Amino acid sequence: MGRFSVVVVAVAVSAITISAAMQSWSQTQTSSDKKSGQAQTEYVFRSNVRRVPLDVIVLDKKGDVVRGLTRDDFVVEEDRKPQNVLSFEFFDGAAPSFLPPKIPPLPSNTYVNLPAAPEQGPLYILYYDMVNTPLTRQMEAHQQLLDFVDHAQPGTRFALFANMAGLHLVQGFTSDHELLRAAILSKGPGPHLPDVFLYGDNYGYEDSGAVLSNMKFLAEYMSGIPGRKNLLWLSSVFPIPVGPTMRGHNSNTRVGGGFSSSTLQINDMTYLQSQGIKEAYAALASSQVALYPVDLTGVVAGGDSLTNYEYMDDIAAATGGHAYYGNNRVAELLDKAVENGESYYSLTYSPTNTKYDGSERHIRVTLADKNKNYVLTYRSLYYGVSDDEVQESHAKQVVQQRFLAAKKADTLFATVEHGAPLMHDLLFIAHMSTNGQPRMASAEEMKQLEDSPAYFRTRKKSKNPKPLTPVDLQQYVINYDVIDPQFRATATQQRVPVLEFAAAAYNSDGTLLNSILNKGAISSERRPDGKVDTRFVAVQQLEVPPGAAYIRVVVRNPQNDRTGALEVRLPLKQETHTAQAGAHKEMGESN
Repeated sequence: MGRFSVVVVAVAVSAITISAAMQSWSQTQTSSDKKSGQAQTEYVFRSNVRRVPLDVIVLDKKGDVVRGLTRDDFVVEEDRKPQNVLSFEFFDGAAPSFLPPKIPPLPSNTYVNLPAAPEQGPLYILYYDMVNTPLTRQMEAHQQLLDFVDHAQPGTRFALFANMAGLHLVQGFTSDHELLRAAILSKGPGPHLPDVFLYGDNYGYEDSGAVLSNMKFLAEYMSGIPGRKNLLWLSSVFPIPVGPTMRGHNSNTRVGGGFSSSTLQINDMTYLQSQGIKEAYAALASSQVALYPVDLTGVVAGGDSLTNYEYMDDIAAATGGHAYYGNNRVAELLDKAVENGESYYSLTYSPTNTKYDGSERHIRVTLADKNKNYVLTYRSLYYGVSDDEVQESHAKQVVQQRFLAAKKADTLFATVEHGAPLMHDLLFIAHMSTNGQPRMASAEEMKQLEDSPAYFRTRKKSKNPKPLTPVDLQQYVINYDVIDPQFRATATQQRVPVLEFAAAAYNSDGTLLNSILNKGAISSERRPDGKVDTRFVAVQQLEVPPGAAYIRVVVRNPQNDRTGALEVRLPLKQETHTAQAGAHKEMGESN
């Protein structure tokens, strides 16, 4: 449903200006990195050797971050057996994680995959569990969430999910806190936070199975995105079985833990939930997601509250996070949670136990120097779940099963999801415009739409489904200019550099409407002066069904998996002219 061509686009002048800024920035970054010693990650996403990611937070007696440790300072054990640390890095939350170059103003509907300001720290997921928060706390929690966003450290990247009538992405990852604030205050259309959610009892209040399912979904949503993610779980009740103990919340010493005292629990509850526990904790570990339970209840006297606090501590410890409670000012608790998870040592190891049978794996990290009285926080367990078992768990969710398999193959499918972070490992400019008026889709185009989640129907072997009813399609034209300095430098050394270009349209609920993937090789033709033009300029057409609210575009270099991605909220701005200059030259058919 699209073709792929080389073009000279209207943004070419801006591209040249930005390219010059990029070249200067690239040289400055290299010099700055050498002086500061700050780690600049070249992520390797896929390997024949299965690795366990392990983030370790190290604090001294005062609660300050301990810097300057080396790989040899850490001793890692799995089920009491020493493990060989294969990679080691320190991420310092006190320094920007990414410093963008200064770029000139861009024309209307022209975008570059660079943040407006320096990015700070890892990724943070704000998970507001309204189902498990009493009405009396929801209004106050709403205001506290706004207060937190208003004073959050600039450059910190947040996404906001809400558990109400189902799990909803309210705001995708952004470092623009004004955008996040607007999402909290929004009344729609699309997912938004109600002032109060009245139907918690009907949507899984204190339902551990529902919570495990949400945790698994959030972890799988983040799969394929590199680095640590801190999930700040805002709730008054935390009905999730503790992984290391595999015990129900009210069994034996855990009476009242995570549940109200009136809730009836049986000791074999975790047997019934054992598969859900295994799948959720395995997904959290694989995606490097740490849980930070943040209690919205405030200050409460009595033994039950102390037991609940202990239970929150257990949940956090199992995943490498930290629990926060006992304060009516929730914004302060959130501040502490962000600060706790922003600086860490990131290690990986290949387990000596290569049998992936779904069993619990217990992790222990210590310092080689026993005299160093530091506090270490890290994930204390994971489950050795095989890739086949992950796929089998989605046997009835065909679209999700396909997507997870694709995300394990490369970063393109991880970064094309609605709301995923801005990716700037490969830099590009994209200009978007509409082409003509909407038109009725052909039968062949409707057949191609059948695999998109918005139109997907599970097929029964005994029945052939009726063709989809035709819908109007609006064509969007996306003009790309790849301005990445590293790619342009290596392009002249490679015979025929190839890039992948993906575009996807989503509705306001985040459901995929349609997508397209193209591959293109850089032109090797010489200019009149005899030099080869190393700029990579391309055009792509995406046919978009009704109801589109976002278009996300991704550019990936399959030779090294370097990826760039950005997302645009529709509608586009009105332009005075839409004519695109230049002649078209075919590069190949769409995949």
